[in-house]
Amino acid sequence: MRRARLTSMCTQQIAASCCRESMTKPLVLIACLAATPLRIAAAEPSVDELTVRRSELATRLRGQGFTVVVEPPFVVIGDESPGTVKHHAAGILHWSIRLLEAEYFEARPGKLIEIWLFRNEKTYRQGAKKFFGDEPDTPYGYYSSEHDAMVMNIGPGAGTLVHEVVHPYVEANFPAAPAWFNEGLASLYERPSEKKGHIWGLPNWRLPNLKKQINDHTLPDLAKLLGTSRDEFYNAEFDAYAYARYLLLYLQEQGKLTEFYQKFVADKKDRTGRTALEAVLGENVETFEPRWRKWAVALKGDNH
Repeated sequence: MRRARLTSMCTQQIAASCCRESMTKPLVLIACLAATPLRIAAAEPSVDELTVRRSELATRLRGQGFTVVVEPPFVVIGDESPGTVKHHAAGILHWSIRLLEAEYFEARPGKLIEIWLFRNEKTYRQGAKKFFGDEPDTPYGYYSSEHDAMVMNIGPGAGTLVHEVVHPYVEANFPAAPAWFNEGLASLYERPSEKKGHIWGLPNWRLPNLKKQINDHTLPDLAKLLGTSRDEFYNAEFDAYAYARYLLLYLQEQGKLTEFYQKFVADKKDRTGRTALEAVLGENVETFEPRWRKWAVALKGDNH
């Protein structure tokens, strides 16, 4: 079963910071999105399909303490109070969908995906087992392409939700994306904010371990990260999530991340991303990497 996982610790304090920074910004589309309509995939679930699924789920879950709402292109199910579930859907989820679509994604997921938000780890694990037969190996959340569902513990905060939302969009728009990019982009928005109408990732709790591995000389060459297979990424002995996240955060800070994404998607020959990366950097990875490592070690502002 194809899953995208969060595998590192995220505290309540971190989550609260994430929510404050995300929700204090206006939930509006940037001007270029209004001027240039999104090209939505034909298979995007219709309003009628979403409404029917919401009704089916509400009937199926009646009396079990769940609220079901529609936030296109998703159906959201939560075991918190109705007001809280609606707030998650109309707030951080709506905000992240709009900004991610404006920044990267022309197509919405071409299938109906459910987002299951459980109030804490206990109900998350119980729900994953009861409704999907899963026993998660992460306390935070995962995206299951097999079940067309995101299943997560919303207790630690909104960063988990935004991380998981990225995965079905990558699946729909860049199916050939390697795991390092898929997880790197999702991890970038574990601590999301908004900057001049663009979604913006901030330094987070993955930074200290990245610095440690750089200083301990246990982080491999960048070429190794770019060349990892799916299994190599998820089973890496180094912190592959942090490595990928902070490579993309660097590109974001240099104003090159969206350009890199576009070049990477368009490149049908090199599926590692190296060619696209070197094109936007204007140099090869061997000369770039020492500078990136120095930048990463000096980076401040993690919310660990």
